[in-house]
Amino acid sequence: MSLKRTALVTALWSMGESWGMKIVSAGVFLLLARLIEPSAFGLAALAQVYLMAVQTISDQGLTTALIQRETIEEAHKDSAFWANLGVGLALMLLTIAFAGPLADLYGEPRLAPVLRWYSLAPLLTSISVVQIGLARRELRFRDLALRQTASALIGGVVGVVMAFAGMGVWALVGQGLVSQAVGVVILWAIVAWRPRFAFSRRHFADLFGFGFNVLATNLLRIFGGQADRLLLGFYFGATEVGYYSVAQRLVSIITDFVAGSTERAVVPLFSRIQEDRQRVARGLITAQRLLSLMVIPAFVGLAAIAPSLIRVGVGDQWEPSILPTRILAFFSLAYCLGFFFGHVVTALGRPTIRLGVVTAQALTQVGLSMIGVQWGIPGVAVAVAATQIIFYGIELAVLRRLVRFPLAAYLGEALVPSLGAAAMAAAVMGIESLLTGERPALQLAAGVAIGTLVYAAVLLLFARGRLRELVQMAKGLRRG
Repeated sequence: MSLKRTALVTALWSMGESWGMKIVSAGVFLLLARLIEPSAFGLAALAQVYLMAVQTISDQGLTTALIQRETIEEAHKDSAFWANLGVGLALMLLTIAFAGPLADLYGEPRLAPVLRWYSLAPLLTSISVVQIGLARRELRFRDLALRQTASALIGGVVGVVMAFAGMGVWALVGQGLVSQAVGVVILWAIVAWRPRFAFSRRHFADLFGFGFNVLATNLLRIFGGQADRLLLGFYFGATEVGYYSVAQRLVSIITDFVAGSTERAVVPLFSRIQEDRQRVARGLITAQRLLSLMVIPAFVGLAAIAPSLIRVGVGDQWEPSILPTRILAFFSLAYCLGFFFGHVVTALGRPTIRLGVVTAQALTQVGLSMIGVQWGIPGVAVAVAATQIIFYGIELAVLRRLVRFPLAAYLGEALVPSLGAAAMAAAVMGIESLLTGERPALQLAAGVAIGTLVYAAVLLLFARGRLRELVQMAKGLRRG
């Protein structure tokens, strides 16, 4: 199978793993945003910053290490499982112990019981790491797709029922924990491997030597990537974090469909061809060609229709989320065009380089966010977007030093989609201006329809060959 077809098949099933879950999660989010007040969303968002950190520590980078390693033995699997379980138990106890002091730090006594319930999350993560690593290593994205969708659906139902019962922030906590627990049960059902009561320091060291760089990278990304929420929570409180987190969530719906759907396929695919730099270069050009067609119009369009989308999707109570949604759309545009850069560097066996870039990005984002917080939510959003755009360029330069691909050709793949997106945005803002005073639902429907037609027309005029290539690839998949 060719690199192009292998990448597309794997990406499609990886998208399936994410898309089913994301469609369900997006629908649940829209319902919960109408039922739960902004301060409850902000409270859950603050707790989830801590949750992401402890879950990352629980993983220890071993999922990626299991995927990237050329050969693994049973002792690698056993050692990884028991190490993760031990760390997960320790993190659960530490979370329970420090929930009160962390709540006092933010002046939010309601945060303590939320954190105590979330202490179950690192334990659930720890007993999933090896199974997830093995499934992704074998490219079993179809099985993972079913697991993700089922767990999101069941967790979503629980969350919505609790929200209708007036349980506020506990609906968000219940949704997350139930979804994760169901995912663990299904994962153990679809992955046949079971741990033995054995642990090998040597085999664990084999994995952790690589995994440590991944762990450090992921922690730094959380440190930098969540500084915005932490600063807003510290200076302005849970309600402002709620408005900001809903803007992030709206943008992340599209981000997750694009980047989250395919990033888990990148490491195993590029790991297999890491010794052939020409194939890696062709893979990067292919990724840019396909991503630019989707990413650029998606986020430029989101920025254009944000006012009507928020009023229709989550209600007038979230109007303060409109401006940060527009700003963060450009953060996600830069992120989605380059989200795979770091993963390719990791797949090429150079995680230390990636760690250095991520460290610089985290420090930059913290610094800019500390400046931007003086202007509240918009200032923080600008800081986040500016950091991502700057480091898109830096990561692209680093990757080009490792893989000598033609930069002009790479960037040129985004030219036509950019022109089409600009024409689309102008048309959308024009139609919304004409419909000022009309119902938001009408403005949204007209904006989406006109924008889609304008973008499609530009592609038909200037990128017909690229569309033909996509059709041929789709036909090849159907025959395969």
